[in-house]
Amino acid sequence: MLKEDRGSIKVWIHFFIPYAILLAGFLIVGLYAYDKTSSLVETHSKETAYAVMEQTKEIMDRRFDELETISKQVANNTKVQSFQYVDKPFYGTNPARILELKKDLFDYSLSNHFILEYYIAYPKSEVVVSPSKSFSLRQFYDLEFHYNDQSYEEWLINLTNPIRTKSFHPGQPATFKSKRHSIVTYMQPFGTKERSGIVLMLIDNTQIQSLLQKLDSSNGGFAIITDGKGEIISRTGTQTDIDWATNLKDGFTPLKIDDKNMLVTKTTSRYNGWTYLSAQPEAYVLGKVLYFKQLILSIIIISLIAGLLAAMLFSYRNSRPLWTLLRVLPSQRLGMEAGSNRNAWDYVRSSVTNLIHSNDYLSEKMEQQVPLIRSGFYDRLLRGHYLSNKDIAVAMEHSRQAWEGDYFAVGILVIVGYDGTYNEEMLTELDLRKIAIRDIINKAYGRTISTHDLGENQIGLLMNGDSESTTTFLKEIELNLKELHDRLAYSLNVLTYMPVGGCYLQMTEISRSYEEARMLLHRESWSEERPIIFHDDESSALPAYYYPPDVELRLINLVKSGSLPETEALLEQIRENNLQQNNLPAAVCKILVNEMTGTLLKCCEQSGANTDRQSEEVEAALLASESGRSPKVAFEQLTTAFLQLCRKQFDRKKSHNKQLKDELVRHLEEQYMQTELSLTMLADQFNTSEAYVSYFFKEQTGVNFSDYLESIRMTHAKRMLIESDMPISEISSWVGYYSLNSFSRAFKRANGLSATEFRRNSRNTI
Repeated sequence: MLKEDRGSIKVWIHFFIPYAILLAGFLIVGLYAYDKTSSLVETHSKETAYAVMEQTKEIMDRRFDELETISKQVANNTKVQSFQYVDKPFYGTNPARILELKKDLFDYSLSNHFILEYYIAYPKSEVVVSPSKSFSLRQFYDLEFHYNDQSYEEWLINLTNPIRTKSFHPGQPATFKSKRHSIVTYMQPFGTKERSGIVLMLIDNTQIQSLLQKLDSSNGGFAIITDGKGEIISRTGTQTDIDWATNLKDGFTPLKIDDKNMLVTKTTSRYNGWTYLSAQPEAYVLGKVLYFKQLILSIIIISLIAGLLAAMLFSYRNSRPLWTLLRVLPSQRLGMEAGSNRNAWDYVRSSVTNLIHSNDYLSEKMEQQVPLIRSGFYDRLLRGHYLSNKDIAVAMEHSRQAWEGDYFAVGILVIVGYDGTYNEEMLTELDLRKIAIRDIINKAYGRTISTHDLGENQIGLLMNGDSESTTTFLKEIELNLKELHDRLAYSLNVLTYMPVGGCYLQMTEISRSYEEARMLLHRESWSEERPIIFHDDESSALPAYYYPPDVELRLINLVKSGSLPETEALLEQIRENNLQQNNLPAAVCKILVNEMTGTLLKCCEQSGANTDRQSEEVEAALLASESGRSPKVAFEQLTTAFLQLCRKQFDRKKSHNKQLKDELVRHLEEQYMQTELSLTMLADQFNTSEAYVSYFFKEQTGVNFSDYLESIRMTHAKRMLIESDMPISEISSWVGYYSLNSFSRAFKRANGLSATEFRRNSRNTI
């Protein structure tokens, strides 16, 4: 047997023995835990079901007590009682009394989500009044509310029958404001037998059913609320026959319903005598036992993992095969063994080796892409596509480019002898010469001169460095370029000439230096005696203004984006190059003014704002183009118009952000009690993405969305803990938490003490 094989067997033995020991121990613990916990699950389930039932009953009792209190307050209103003596509500001054009555009614549906709407019906006057509307009885039935299975005549009989006590109409499908709802009707009569009225409250049955959902397992179970007469007020599930529940006592009872084993919970309200009944399939309860089985299985799995870790610790002194494998990995990088792996160690070795190969391959591909990325960066930089130094710095990092100096200048190296039409041989020869030239520059001046292929017979030279002054930096550049010119002529027998733009301190001005070099290239006459010309000492023979297309495009983009400081800087640059540094003829200045007028009109057209708000800018553009106006005055008018339009764009964006922030905050203040409130809901509500809402909320408020929402909920929860006697479980539901546990953890995290301790401390303080 080979030495490596003997080492593998030792590793296997050292893994197996501790694993078997730990497995046996944890398995015994797991079986013991299963035996104990399974016997407790059923008892715990009964207690939990009954506790949830009692909690639901208490919440419902409070809700209906609130409804009764509201209805009595409405019925005792003096205007409500006096209006029952009106015979013709829509004649004379009675419509004004209806308006006064509506103003005196409070919209309780805003504070009580159980109430969809409430109405005051006067059968004698045949009028129905709500806080916002008034109807005749027929209009109310046709336009506002009616049960789907009840005709107008049947509804009118039920309404006009003398009712002396409060009553409920069971929840059933109805049409409310032309929409389908499930509604429970609560009616509170008032007045005398001859002159009576009814407070009619429409209760959202879905709110009741949402509470019943806590009792309904949704796996064949059901939950039902019945009144003292045994009529079903609301229910979830499909069970309707509950005659078997008449003789049941309050508590937890196992029954067989429709050939299914069910566990039934029943409780009766002392407030109104209503019965709350829920039934859960026995299989659902036993499903919790399965949960504990899975829990124990998870413990066993964790135990197995712990055993494996222990086995690795035991096998550490015999782990020579592992180190052998680690030493083998580098030797296998160039060639992988074919065929299936013999064991797990071979699999690890081959996988890691593949990973190394993949990493090397990706690194090689990335290195191949760097020249293309760098070429794109230089192309955009020279054409002024970057609006700020920050954008340029980010692009430099992506292209792996770094400049250490503070001074920048751009030159164009032109290879002599390739003017005119190009053929394939000339292009091939030109490419070879460009490669040789760039190689010489990179080796000799790599830290101060960067190159970029401009096409045809031109190479861009971006020069960067530190110096005492602009003049000193330009002298150093001139010496380097003369040396480069002589070296190319001597080593490659290539003649060149080089126009060089101005020297600047800002990277955003590199495009300006490039444009100046291009202007020199086309305006100067070149010779062997004068192969290098700088913009600062050139003698321009033709009067020309500085306003290239790239500068115009950049000006339009800056105005559209509302970047006021950078717009001012660019306009100042145009002013210096045309009205201060160049002695341009009046005719040339007029052409410049006309071009900038056209640019201003383009900005007005592309801004997307109201045309009336742009009248000042358009008028300024027309005034600037009038004949007889001096170029400086016209330029000042255009500058003012550009800056004013830019400022309007900035104000529009700022106003939009403030409006959106106010709407988001107001929405959270109004909807904090919804448990499903989330970034997804906000994104849907405001027609945007979750990522943008999250970023915008953090930017505008300084806190995360979740922290802000929790702060609102905690504020309302603390107020309710201090001002009311509501149970903490109900407060947690009221402020938007799914469960009491979630609320308790959040309250402890936000306030440093539990809700119970907070309520006790606040009352002791009072």
